[in-house]
Amino acid sequence: MRFVDEATITVRSGKGGNGCVAFRRERFLPKGGPSGGDGGKGGDIIFKGSSKLLTLYDFRLKRLYEAKNGQPGMGSDCYGKAADDLVIELPVGTLLYEVFEDGSEKLVADVTEDGTEIAICKGGKGGRGNIHFKSSTNQTPRYAEDGFSGEEKRIRLQLKIIADVGLLGLPNAGKSTFISRVSAAKPKIAAYPFTTLTPNLGVLDDDFGTKLVIADIPGLIEGASEGHGLGHQFLKHVERTRFLVHILSAEDVGEDDPFAGFKMLDEELRLFDDSLAEKTQIRVVNKIDLLTPERLEEIRQDAIDEGLEIHFISALEGDGVEDLVKLMWKRFKEMSQEEEDE
Repeated sequence: MRFVDEATITVRSGKGGNGCVAFRRERFLPKGGPSGGDGGKGGDIIFKGSSKLLTLYDFRLKRLYEAKNGQPGMGSDCYGKAADDLVIELPVGTLLYEVFEDGSEKLVADVTEDGTEIAICKGGKGGRGNIHFKSSTNQTPRYAEDGFSGEEKRIRLQLKIIADVGLLGLPNAGKSTFISRVSAAKPKIAAYPFTTLTPNLGVLDDDFGTKLVIADIPGLIEGASEGHGLGHQFLKHVERTRFLVHILSAEDVGEDDPFAGFKMLDEELRLFDDSLAEKTQIRVVNKIDLLTPERLEEIRQDAIDEGLEIHFISALEGDGVEDLVKLMWKRFKEMSQEEEDE
């Protein structure tokens, strides 16, 4: 399945059923009064959050969603059946924008939890049957109401992955190797840039059933905030994470400015959205298996000299990974507790 995080669709609720014109014609009531029932209500359009879905791909294939119309009223005071609502499932983390004719948009809903339901279009009311129009001056009304039309709206869907941790880094930093080592996720891994073309999700569980969701955001490059590389397409998925794990490959640690890679991506986050640059970060240098012990010690000393807290790992060999995961759990639980206190 392809990862698609934006789609625009049209939704249309059902029309109400027409009211009925009918009269009683029982054996002993040859000229009975009106008996036409009301039409049934049209179906609503309801969006429902589902944690089982991870993409908006289906909405690229089908662009029009219509609820059914209510049934018309019938004689003998029988009302038409209301139509069933049309429930459309969306991935959790989807934003719904109503698109108006002039091209402007309005945010109408944010699906943040599994099972959340949002009624977007109300079905039309059923028309009244002729039993409602009998009066002292008109004992045999021969008219009834038509059913009321439903609503039609254009809706733009935008998915922003909800994850606890966002993995950031330059292309080929080893993020996919890390997520494959610590979780059951199986992303494509290769030694060339932009192996990861879509966000990958990994899930960690502790002994108490608590889940820690990690999103591997595709490689960012300088100019990502302006749309260079793949960055602009996926930077929005960083917004809903609690904190970031920023991974820099040991291959990108230079002599003159060892941690320029960290600074560059921090600036890209700031240019895209100031709030992203303020997120809590865990900084990591990966691929230490490529370094000599002497060079590794030099980089450690550089971090101390610059006052940076940096964790050194080899996602391939597993060195330092367990300690990093423990720190991620620690940060996650601290931030969860802060949110509960607030």
